[in-house]
Amino acid sequence: MAQFVKIPVADVVFVAFRSVFGRIGLVLELGWLPLLIILAALLLPDLALRYVVEGGLASASTDFDIGDLIQETVVALCLSAFALRWYQLMLLPDPNAVSRRAFFGALLRFLAYTAGIGAVIAAFTAAIAYGVAAYGDDDARTTAAQTLAAAVAMAVSLAVARLSLLFPAAAYGAPLGLGAAWRAMRGNSWRLVGASLMAALPILLFHQLLVATLAAAQLLHPDQAASDSPVGLILLGGVVVAVLGLILSALGASVLSEFYRRIMRVETKGG
Repeated sequence: MAQFVKIPVADVVFVAFRSVFGRIGLVLELGWLPLLIILAALLLPDLALRYVVEGGLASASTDFDIGDLIQETVVALCLSAFALRWYQLMLLPDPNAVSRRAFFGALLRFLAYTAGIGAVIAAFTAAIAYGVAAYGDDDARTTAAQTLAAAVAMAVSLAVARLSLLFPAAAYGAPLGLGAAWRAMRGNSWRLVGASLMAALPILLFHQLLVATLAAAQLLHPDQAASDSPVGLILLGGVVVAVLGLILSALGASVLSEFYRRIMRVETKGG
């Protein structure tokens, strides 16, 4: 078992920003195929409703349906594949030497971990929503339920952070078991949450600035595109969403790679 290592959050965030924005062209070089697939998943359904289905966007249902699930699954798969490539870039001396079999094996692990974590989060979310709804007419109990929900959400976030070394370990080719990943992150879960927030916050603020600036066109998410928006603006909005998704994935992978490298004392030439 790896010995306890206190990870310096500021150093990790600096390395993450340098690794991503110091070679921003590499994000598109590695992510051009996921980017195109994400754009197709985000834009084609809405463009089809707009130009093929009678009544256009107004005929689309606002409720979640199987189409939304497929769309989100495609996006998650693409971002997982891109994140895996970025982990390998950060951790391996020669990421191009990874065989297709090893890559897809690691990707399957990524998807299994993501699905497992997502199922746990969904179960907690459903239970919390049910508990809050059950006390809808009682202000005191509703407040208590919401407080409990916030505490549970924080606990789940820390538990996910505690297990997060599963991802870089799979990318590195040395998978960890749940127990080993849990023990290795001892004392650093809060630091990982803090580093991840510090890395993501500037991108999220930039996204919100774009939303505010272009609110009239509502183009930062294809589902929010105004019915009379030019198709060029809708396409641009999809590109913004997809590129920001790749950048956030790269930053997250860079942060976690640095935690893995320092905790497990892995000597790499990546990053």
